[in-house]
Amino acid sequence: MTSIRDISATTELAAVIGQPIKHSKSPAIYNYCFDHAGLNMVYLAFETSESETVDRIRQLQGLGARGINVTMPGKVEALQCVSKLDPVARYVQAINMIVKENNQWAGYNTDGKGFWGSVKAQGQELVDKKIVLFGSGSTARVILAQAVVEGSKQVTIIARGLERPLAIKDVIGQLEADYPTIKINLLDQQNEEQLKQALWEADIVVQTTSVGMSPHQDQSILKDSDWLNPNSFVCDIVYEPRETLFLKQAKKRGCQTLGGIHMLVYQASFNYQLFTGEMMPVADVLSILESK
Repeated sequence: MTSIRDISATTELAAVIGQPIKHSKSPAIYNYCFDHAGLNMVYLAFETSESETVDRIRQLQGLGARGINVTMPGKVEALQCVSKLDPVARYVQAINMIVKENNQWAGYNTDGKGFWGSVKAQGQELVDKKIVLFGSGSTARVILAQAVVEGSKQVTIIARGLERPLAIKDVIGQLEADYPTIKINLLDQQNEEQLKQALWEADIVVQTTSVGMSPHQDQSILKDSDWLNPNSFVCDIVYEPRETLFLKQAKKRGCQTLGGIHMLVYQASFNYQLFTGEMMPVADVLSILESK
């Protein structure tokens, strides 16, 4: 679809909702892919607060939307609008994708699948790898759950305030019950000796917090780059800037690195497949986004 004149009475709708939404790259990604595949669809973004989430989703469902992406802050509220969940969404109790399947609205959480899909595209595997995650928030929870579902056996989560009733503790409990052989460690970020040991032994290190995101690109969650093992594969979910200070530290140390733009595109590719049945031209989309 190259202009408004291409929209017809049979054009189908897909959308993203959230707040703030003006920065979203999703309309550019999906509308490019619709045009590339010759699909008579359009993708729009709707500013939606947490309290407006359920009503907005119901409205889009009533309009027959093919796919509804949900970003912050409505990923939990959106659970009220679906009748079935994928396994990872059940663990984290949050969804970012809604599609209609067999006359039922189904909720998925593709954030973790998108992240690990981007990692595996770089030749990395999860099975028998030691993984370290910085952070305990919603992104860390879904990346953790997806890692375990895909066969990871050992994950260390580095976070602050472990004495608090963190939501990630509930996710860990569920995962340990369903996967008895999994080894998940919670490590206090203030314990530098244990932190250094965990990082040195890690095969894959993932930064899941907002530290280093624009306009705070001079910040890093890592105090000393020498704590990294040069053989580790190091990732950051932040995609603005494209290369965070954390990734610069890792690259200087000799590590292979991966920025958050890859997670964004691979997550979008799984969503795209869910509501169109088509494969996204991932390499083309990455090339376009990285050139901007």
